Amino acid sequence: MRKGEPIRYVPDQDMVLIPPGDPKVTTAFAVFDDSFPALRTFVLGHLKRRAAIVTPPRGVRGDALIPVVIGLVPRPDNTYNSQAISVTAPPHQGGGSVLDRHMGYVYDSLLHFQGESLHRLAEASPAPVGCHGWIALDPIDEDHPDLDPQTQDWTPDRHRPFTRAEQIGVGHWIGDIRLNLPDKDELRALVAAFDPSAVPSPAGTRERVEPITAPAPPPPTAKADEEAAARLRTWQRWRRHDHDYEDLRAESRTVYGRPSVLVVDRAGLQVGQYHLPDGPLTLVDERARPQALDALRHHGVQPVQPVQVRPVQGQPIDSPKLSELDAFPDAHIVPGDVWSIRLVEESVALRDLPEAGSYDPGSRTLTVHARPYTEPMTVLLRRHGVEPATVVTAAPDRATEEHNRRAASAATQAGPLRSSCLLTPHALDLVPARHRRWLGAQRASASPATAAAAVSDTPYYRRELEAMFGAPVVPDRVSPCRLCGRPAYEARPGLAYCFACCRLAQRGVIRDNGTDGPWTDAIIHAVRRLVEIEFSGPPSLAQLARVSVTDPRVADEAMLCRFLVPRPIAKLTTARPARRLRSWAEWLQLAGVLDDGIRQARGTLTVATDGHLCRSMLERHIDDFFHHWRIGHEPEPHYPRHPELNTTGLRADWLLDDGTFVEALGLMEQERYADKARRKTALADLTDIRLVTVTAADLHRLPEIFAHWLPTRSGRPAPARRPDR
Repeated sequence: MRKGEPIRYVPDQDMVLIPPGDPKVTTAFAVFDDSFPALRTFVLGHLKRRAAIVTPPRGVRGDALIPVVIGLVPRPDNTYNSQAISVTAPPHQGGGSVLDRHMGYVYDSLLHFQGESLHRLAEASPAPVGCHGWIALDPIDEDHPDLDPQTQDWTPDRHRPFTRAEQIGVGHWIGDIRLNLPDKDELRALVAAFDPSAVPSPAGTRERVEPITAPAPPPPTAKADEEAAARLRTWQRWRRHDHDYEDLRAESRTVYGRPSVLVVDRAGLQVGQYHLPDGPLTLVDERARPQALDALRHHGVQPVQPVQVRPVQGQPIDSPKLSELDAFPDAHIVPGDVWSIRLVEESVALRDLPEAGSYDPGSRTLTVHARPYTEPMTVLLRRHGVEPATVVTAAPDRATEEHNRRAASAATQAGPLRSSCLLTPHALDLVPARHRRWLGAQRASASPATAAAAVSDTPYYRRELEAMFGAPVVPDRVSPCRLCGRPAYEARPGLAYCFACCRLAQRGVIRDNGTDGPWTDAIIHAVRRLVEIEFSGPPSLAQLARVSVTDPRVADEAMLCRFLVPRPIAKLTTARPARRLRSWAEWLQLAGVLDDGIRQARGTLTVATDGHLCRSMLERHIDDFFHHWRIGHEPEPHYPRHPELNTTGLRADWLLDDGTFVEALGLMEQERYADKARRKTALADLTDIRLVTVTAADLHRLPEIFAHWLPTRSGRPAPARRPDR
């Protein structure tokens, strides 16, 4: 069946098949513990037919694929979401009931866009409904931990459903099963045009699992009620204080074609999100709701007004000071087909927040997992524009209990570990005992067997190793990796490091998650040791891409120090971080290794008199001028987002107290730098931001340029006027 054909009955499969969509736009599905055995049977059955393996269509990533037909079955018996759709093996391949062939559920994002059409088709069709897709196959990566000989005895589970031997036997890394469906508008039109009478009789029985009458959920436990009451008493004291977010603003962003509007503060921390097209506005701190609503309106978004909450002691609903009966300041809503109401923990990732209740928009039922939460969660929903019809108190179901158990474990470890590694006892001994835990290391054998044939000779590995040590790889020189013991090439005599260890040295095992703890000391140790053993002074971040020492033991320690150095990441993943992400210069400053300046590709990194980090001597002169003349200034304010001029988070050099942005332009001869400066100027014009630009030629006349910010004889600043750029 080709793209563009109608939905039609296929006799030899006894199914109504949806034609494929764009092969470059496919989706996987969620696999659970009870569904991966059927998935294993389905995939391994197809892999026996080697002739079915084909080259991917143009624009589709992967080494190879196997085209398949997949069943789509509504599952109103799903207690989490009655609109769920099961992904199954087709009846003519799997045999048995829908439950026997169940491989997983489509994701909520697909349900949101295409679920209604799929349900309509399943209701109308006399035969089982299915779609096209494929099993993705990727090249074998011998360095992958799951293929390491030391892990070959692991048992398949839903995260790794196929064994090492099975994948090597196939000659491919077995990836996801991908569903290839038309887009939502095309699918809606195809379903509208579908003619059930075109399905011959007798046809296959329409597949559907009828809902079951579930027993009433158990009530909350006394312990849960006591913990909730204690949390509420704490929050009642805490909510009397103002939040710490400053200068909230809204920003439009697009990720994978899906637009969203975020609310961020001056430091760029995400405070909340307005879910398009009609809300709700979800926040990590309800105390910031009035300012967040103002930020949305200023951005041109008119949020849905909340359901009126009766005022308490004369306080209006939009008062920044929350009333005693107002919503949790520490509850965060995750919208979906069923809204999850989660308790915000300081510096814990959003995905790891424990759930304290849920709301079903279909039945308008609010379920709370502790009785004291009933009223404040009702008010919380009202603040999100929702009035629940029914409130139920019930203990969490098994899935929620399991999530909360994992969340509690994550909260106790709210650390920065990004990924784990494999290290030999020799390598671990090179890191002080108090810092080793932050490597997340598993112990490897001290004397593993080495064979040249076991090295994964990929261009990625060669490039990584050659870039790390600045020397060509000699393929016939194979030794155990000095850090983990895996077979590895040598870049220089005695310096053998595998692909996994090179990658971790480039990326690090630690991420900056906006918090400080014992791991901060480990990072400081790594930075200081790098300065001592490898560099003559504080290194730039770019210098870490190359190991410059050749003594094997020193190189080992230099590699491990790189493991512990956090690299820049796109955004914070914690619900309420304690601080913004640190720049590399700020880590150097924290480690106490900054001298008078660090030479970079674009100037000298140095610290101004007031402690502000400056990326050039030009910036240093201007910052010191502001400090000397007591002109209030803060470094690196964000420009407003713009779909064309600012998609990467542009920042100015300074923000003055009256809202003026200041830019120090030092490299206008470089085209990329000049283009960015032009975009900033255009953005300032478009958003009516007052902007002052300064070049090196202007240093002698800074008092003239900033005359109206200098104190007058009365001691007050002169009245501001818009300066010429």
